[in-house]
Amino acid sequence: MKRTLLFLSGLALIVSCSAPKYTYNFDHYNYNGGKKKAPANETVVLNEGPQSIQPEMLTASAAIETAPIAPLAETKTTPVKKTYAQMDKTERKQLRSYLKAEVKHSVNAKKATAEASAAKGMDGDLKLAVIFGAVGIVGLIIGGDVFYIIGGIALLIGVVFFVKWVIRQ
Repeated sequence: MKRTLLFLSGLALIVSCSAPKYTYNFDHYNYNGGKKKAPANETVVLNEGPQSIQPEMLTASAAIETAPIAPLAETKTTPVKKTYAQMDKTERKQLRSYLKAEVKHSVNAKKATAEASAAKGMDGDLKLAVIFGAVGIVGLIIGGDVFYIIGGIALLIGVVFFVKWVIRQ
C-alpha cells in the first residue's frame, strides 16, 4: 500500500514537472497581447491650438489663399501656492490647526476600526488555525494509517493559517 502511494505521488510529481505547457514561456510575457490595435486607415489630426475663425472668411474658391490666423488669447495664470516658509504667522497657525485636526481624525478612525475588529472576536485565519489544529491533533491521537495522514495534513494547514494570522498582527 505504501509503495503504491509513494509510486503514484512520485509519478505525479515527475509528470507535472516535465509538462512544457508553462515552462517554455516562463520568462516572457506579451504585455500588449490583449490590447486593441488602431486601424491603419485612420489618420490622426493634431490640433495646434484654439484659433478663432470668422465665419465671413470661410468661403469656397478654387484659388489658393491662406486665411488670416487670429492671435491666441492670453490665458489667465493661477496663483502659485505658498510654501510654509513664505506664509505669514496667521496662515501658519491656521495650517497647523488644520493639520492637527486631520491627524486626530485619522487616528480616531484607526482606533474605531481596531476596536470594531477586537469586538468581533477572533480573526478568520485564527479560527481556521484552531479548527485545523484540533482536527490534526485528534487525527494523530486516534492513530491508524489513514488518520495519521489526515491528522498530519490538517495540522500542517492549521500551522499555515496560524502563521498568516501572526504575520498580520
